[in-house]
Order: sequence, then C-alpha cells, then structure tokens
Amino acid sequence: MKKSVLSSAIAGALLATSSVAIAQNTGPSPNLTLPEKGTFSCVEQSLSLVAALIDRQGCAASAGYYTLGGEVDYLGNGSCTIDDRKIDVATAGNTLRGTAQATTTTGPGEIDDVDFFNLAGEFWYSGEGEIMYANALFQLCLVNCGVDFPGAENYDEHVIKDFYQDAGPERIVLDQGLEVITKNNWPRMKFRQDSYYLPPDGGLGVLEIDKVSIAPNNAPQCYIDYDAQVDDFGSGMQFSGSVMVAPL
Repeated sequence: MKKSVLSSAIAGALLATSSVAIAQNTGPSPNLTLPEKGTFSCVEQSLSLVAALIDRQGCAASAGYYTLGGEVDYLGNGSCTIDDRKIDVATAGNTLRGTAQATTTTGPGEIDDVDFFNLAGEFWYSGEGEIMYANALFQLCLVNCGVDFPGAENYDEHVIKDFYQDAGPERIVLDQGLEVITKNNWPRMKFRQDSYYLPPDGGLGVLEIDKVSIAPNNAPQCYIDYDAQVDDFGSGMQFSGSVMVAPL
C-alpha cells in the first residue's frame, strides 16, 4: 500500500540536493554484469508502471511512497515487487554483441489499488552495458474493472539509458536517459531520468534513480525517486527500497 504524501516543497528540495547529478557521458564503460542488468531491468520496468499510473490518475493522486524490492540470480533471472505488483525478469540471450532480457507478469497485481497486468517487456543492453533500450506493453484498469477487466486500458513505455563509470577510484555507475509513456501508441508523458549505482562488493551498495516529467508542457511536473540498498545474494543481487512520487 502507498504511504503518506510528501509535500511539493520537500520534493523540490530533494531534487535540488540529490546525489544523482546530471553529467556528460565521458566515463569508461560500465561493464554491467548479468545480475546488475537484471536489477536495472526489473526496477526500470516497475518505475515505468508508476509513470503510467501518474499519467492515468495524475501526480497528486499518485503521490506517496511505494515499496520496491527483489532478487536476481547470477544469470540475470529473478523478480521484484512494486507495491502489490510482482514482475519477473529473465535473460533471453547474452552474447558479445549484448544482452536481451524480458519482463513479464502473471495475473493481476495492484499499485495504489490500480490493477496492472498483461505486461510484456523487452530490455536490450549493448555489449558492456553502455546503452540500454527498453519497451513494454501492459494494461491497467482504474474503473469498470470487474472480473474480466472490461475497462482495461492499453499502455506502453519506451526507455533509453546511457551508462558510464565515474572517473573516481571506486566503481560507481551513472546514467542519463529518457522515458516516454504512450497510450494506444499516442505519446502521453516524457520523463528525464538519471541514476547512481554503487555496487555492494561485499558490503551494502546503493541504487538511486530519479525521474522528472518534462512533457507535456501544460501538465504539472511530477517527480519519481527510488532509493534502495543493494546486497550480494549468492552470486546474484538483492535490493530493497522505496519509491517516492511527488508533485514539483
């Protein structure tokens, strides 16, 4: 369930002081592992559903906190859960050219009491993970849902991210990207996004992802922030944190 709403003023302050900085992509290749790719795929897919939720019911109605956590094994296979919506991720192929992963759902599941289902997503990473492109089709139902969801609405999303390593002594992976939410193929919302990832390497790591709506111009800006701890999980990874949605 969603937790309490954060005020617009506090959200603006968090955005202004966030440790996730927008920087020119000049660092070395990120060399993302399969568990790291699986984690980014599952988290990004979850945040895309939140972005669609914002488009459907507005930022103010969606504002609050949502839990998001999961586990991914050494092959990049696993799952994560955003609020009450579980998402599965699986590596479909991995070659020198790059990695392909798929995200799916089984049955309905809710985010803020809105049903999300029939998710089919594809995530593509270049060889060392410098570029990620993703798109997904899914349905949500807010009204006239019933047993067979006659009021289901068709959404899809498209994300592109550029990953690179920070130039410092630690392995810190940064990214910049864009996301577009569409409904029945018509563009609805556009988000600027960036992230900060500090691998666990035997201790606790950090994953932070920020998204800020930048279109349409006549809609109030909305802020999505994910802050999570990342830990080793055998040869894979586990992560747990919260998603904050707030108007700016």
